[in-house]
This record gives sequence, structure tokens and C-alpha cells, in this order.
Amino acid sequence: MNKKIELYASFNKGYEEDDDDLIIEGMANVAVKDRMDDIIPGSAYSKGGLDNYRKNPIVLFNHNYSKPIGKTVELIPSELGLGVKVQISKAAGDVYTLIKEGIIKTFSIGFRVLDADYNSETDIFVIKDLELYEISCVAVPANQDSVFSVSKQLDELKQEYKQEFAQSSAKHIEDAAKATESIDNSAISATMEKSKMNEQELQAKLDAMQKELDATKGNLNAAEDLLDDVAAKDAKTKAETEKEAGKIAVKSQVEDLIKEVEKRFEEKEATMEEALKGLEADLKDKSDEITAITRNKMSFQDNGSNREVFTKEQREATVLVSKLLGKDIKDTKIFRDVVQKSGLEHTPSADWEQEFNTSIFNDMRDKLVLEPLFKSIAMTTPSMQIPINPEAGDAQWIATSAFRSTDGTSTGTGVDHKMGETTLVAHKLASKEYIGYEEEEDTILAIVPIIRDAVTRRMARTSDQSILRGTGTGTGGDAVSPFKGLTVLAGDASMDNATVAVAAKWTVDDLQAVRRQLGARGLNPGEVKYIVSEEAYYDLLEDPDFRTMDLVGDRATIIKGQIGSVNGSPVIVSDSFEAKAATKAAVVAVYTGNFFVGNLRNMMVERDKDITNQSNVIIATRRMGFLGMITGEGSATGIWVA
Repeated sequence: MNKKIELYASFNKGYEEDDDDLIIEGMANVAVKDRMDDIIPGSAYSKGGLDNYRKNPIVLFNHNYSKPIGKTVELIPSELGLGVKVQISKAAGDVYTLIKEGIIKTFSIGFRVLDADYNSETDIFVIKDLELYEISCVAVPANQDSVFSVSKQLDELKQEYKQEFAQSSAKHIEDAAKATESIDNSAISATMEKSKMNEQELQAKLDAMQKELDATKGNLNAAEDLLDDVAAKDAKTKAETEKEAGKIAVKSQVEDLIKEVEKRFEEKEATMEEALKGLEADLKDKSDEITAITRNKMSFQDNGSNREVFTKEQREATVLVSKLLGKDIKDTKIFRDVVQKSGLEHTPSADWEQEFNTSIFNDMRDKLVLEPLFKSIAMTTPSMQIPINPEAGDAQWIATSAFRSTDGTSTGTGVDHKMGETTLVAHKLASKEYIGYEEEEDTILAIVPIIRDAVTRRMARTSDQSILRGTGTGTGGDAVSPFKGLTVLAGDASMDNATVAVAAKWTVDDLQAVRRQLGARGLNPGEVKYIVSEEAYYDLLEDPDFRTMDLVGDRATIIKGQIGSVNGSPVIVSDSFEAKAATKAAVVAVYTGNFFVGNLRNMMVERDKDITNQSNVIIATRRMGFLGMITGEGSATGIWVA
């Protein structure tokens, strides 16, 4: 709806004012279908769309905002269209001269559509409401029916006619005076009768002019035709008068004829005004029919709102392409193409970047399997101290004899709380993509979904691998992470691993053995999750005691990657385990309440240049950490053995 539309109509050069400014008048737009298949009824200008323009009635040349040439001194909206009276400044230079000489003689309006209807059968838009931006003088009109040329006004035509007719009649009278000496009364009577016939003919012609004026809605060309006819009648009357008319009779008829013409012109003006008012009423009656045109070519929001040019997918693709090419968003081909197809002016918002980062972070989260199992803490600093309160012993039973003791035994032995704290650290996780300088945008655009999927998949896979089996020994790829994962934490607790021979299969009983190692943390099955490798998953499918999701029924949970349940505890399959081999973990049982994930910053995508390799670099980063509250508790593993 923010589209700036330009429609054209010709103007009529008027006159110069005292200060040499040029005044031109004409129709800025006429309510007929133009070459762009648009119609703007006169009612479109009556809904407030001209209010802002009246505050700054600027007139431009060729819609160039840096080329003002005058101002609109009068707006004349009607059912016929938008009439204007424009003052062209002498400072307009060459444009002023071209307008004055009649070389440039068309108007163009620039506006924003606020409401419109579309007829699919005729392919015509009816623009019902608009906001006028500016009026320009241009060279080429688009509204073919708005072209007109009016050189004189009706009053001027009347005065010219009377003057010419009077001069001609005076000559006729003088000539007729010489002829009257030899003309008898019968000749005079014949002349009177002939003049009467001329009057009747003139009356018929004036009536015909009335009909023509009504049919053309005020087209003054009919007045010119009338003058031609009157001139012909004048010539005929002159010839006949020279032969037949008497001086007194002819003079009387000429005076009466002039008065009759003046009267007829005055009547025609009044009738024309009434006809135009009737036309306005008819157009208002037809407005309901116009609004019933079927809408099926474009979608519009409420009046005054801005229609979004780009879809969410187009915005995100545009941001990623700009990063891959190292360009500003507005300089990318995809941005220019979308703006050109929409026909609307648009500027990328600063929110596009944030929207893209949020969207790509959500895509990454959709690929996570293990991270969503744990509570998430929003970190405010890269390192946060988390308070913990280990078990502080039990309450005591008090002997009856001690109820009234004064030595403190009546309340039992005091126990100090051993409050402590643990540190959660957010570490940076990064992924890179390289695109050569020579890559064309059209080629890159085709693989944008692939690049985006690769970035999010790598970030998700590394997060899950680190949470499952991070070494806590440093930084790098795979499971070499700065924090320890579940399998390493279970080993630190010196628990006895449940084992299954490499040649054997994992069963439900084996999973129970892994859970047994959690001790009191494993008593509530709803707080325990089993994470199994692909090999263990296929083994469990062959165990008749394993409850797959289709058998769990209403006890099923909504956990990503869940493939079944063992004694009320969900079983989640993950591809983050190491390959099947002796000493490698195949199953982890975890009490999720003891662990949490810290998020300092969601995923951010930035660009850089690798000048050495002539490549643009896309770097995706996030800051996160993983921590167990109570050391030595909450996770247990089952491993393969030879």
C-alpha cells in the first residue's frame, strides 16, 4: 500500500502574473481508465487524501524531489477528476520556458494507494482512496482521456461573437440602406418572414448545442461549432439582405437576434451547471456498484497502515546474502528485485538483523536433542556464582525428660548448614562458512538454505556432543569442550558402570542396572532420563519388555528424540555417542534436576573477510555453559566391554 503511483494529464497554459510567474490550469487526473488500467473516481479525493498535500503544495519537474518548479495555488476536486491551478516560478529556468512555449503540457500526480478494488475480468483497478504526495509537470501523459486543449473561456467567446456579429450587421445595415429606395413593402414583408425563419433556425441550433454540451459534460468545443454555424448564417443573411431587406426591418431583426443570442448563452450556462450537479448525484448513486468489484489481485491492510514488502523468508535470505557477499542489504540483487516487483519504496529496518539472529538460533534449537532436557539459566555475566545447599543432616527425637531442660537438650543438637557455591562459566561456540569473492549472487541465493542448515546443524551437534561427553580439557571440535559432559562427570563420581559385551545386546534390565547407580536420585522415574546410542536403541527394539512410543499411550512425554519408555522413564536416542567399541559409553542415565545450561548470548551471525584466501567468512557464535550442581551426583553410564 506504500506504492508511489504516477498518473499523467495535460494542462492548459494560462497567463503570466505581474511578477512573471506563469499560471497554468488543467486536470491533474481525469476519472477514466488510463493506459495502466487504473481508474481514480473523483470521490477518491474527498476522504482526506489531499490534506497533507495542502500543507506543502509543491510542484516538481518529472517527479524529481530536487527539482521544485512551483506550487499549487488551487485544488479543484470533482466527480470528473482533480483539477488544479498551478503557479510556475520564473526560477524554473528552461522548464519555465518549455511550459510557456507549450512544449511541456502534461501533469503527473504521485500518490499512495490507501484503498482499491480490482476486477479480474476487466483487469482494472478502481482506486477508492489515496494520499497525494506531489504534482509534477512531465512530458508524457498516461491518462489518455485527460488530454485537452482549451484556448479561450466561454465569456470570451460570447464577447467576440457579439463584437464580430455587430460589426458585420452594421455593414449589412449600411449596404441595405442603399437598396431600400427601390424595395416596396412586399419585399420588406418577405425579408421579415425570412428573418423570422432565420431566428427559428438559430433556436434549433441553440437547442442542439444544449444537447451536445450536456452529452460532453461541459466540452467547450461545442461553442466553437456554434460560432461557425452562426457565422454561416450571418453570411447567408448578408447576401439576402443586400437584395431584399429594408434598412429599418434589418436593423430591428439584427438587434433582436443579438439579444436572443445573449439570452440563449445565459440559459445554456445555467442549464450546464444543473447538468453537472445531476451528474454528481448519479455518480454518488453508482459508488455502491463500484465498491462491489471483486478483490482478488492484491491484499490491502487497514487504511493508513504500511504493507510489509518483504516476507519473513525474504528478509532473512536478504540478510544472509548480504553477509555472504559482504554487501549492504540495499545493495543486494534480491533486495532490489523484491522492491522493483512490489513497486513500493522500502528501506530495510534495523530489526532485520535481530530477527535473522533470533530465527537462526531457533532453527539451531530445533535440531538440539540433549540440551532441551535441562533447565536453562539466563546469564548476565560470563561467569556466575551459583549458591548450593548440600544435605545438612536430619532432625532428632527428644527424650521426654528433656522437655524442660535448660541446657539446650530440649531442642536437639544444632547442625551448621554447609552453604557453598559453584561457578557457571559461559564459553564461546563458533562455526564458520567461507564464500569466495567471485561467487555470483544468483548462485549463492540458490544455496542459502543449505548454508543456513549447515551452520545450525553444526552448532546443535557440537552442543549435544559436549553435553554428553565433553572432556572439560580445553577448546576444539567434537567433544573437546571447556566443560565436562555427562559421561565424564559419571566417571569422576567413581561409579560402577553397568556393562554389556560388544557382542551382546542392551536390554531393559541393563538400563535398570544403569539407573541403579544413581542411588536416591534415581528413585523417581519421572526425574530420570535414559540417553542411548543408536546401537543400544536397535538392541532395545528386539527386547519384548521395551515399551516403544506406540505402546506407552497416555503416559507418553513430549521430548525430542524420545523413542520409548522403561519403567516410566523416557528413553531418548542420540547420535552424539562415540562409535561402538570396548570402553565406550552406550547408555547414560541422568537425574536432570542436578544439571542446567547457562546462556549468556544467543546465536549471532557476523561476517568477516579472509583476504589471504579471497573469501568472505560467515561466523556463527553463541555463549553457553553446562554445570552439575552437586559434584559426583546425577549421572551414570553403561559401557561396552570386550
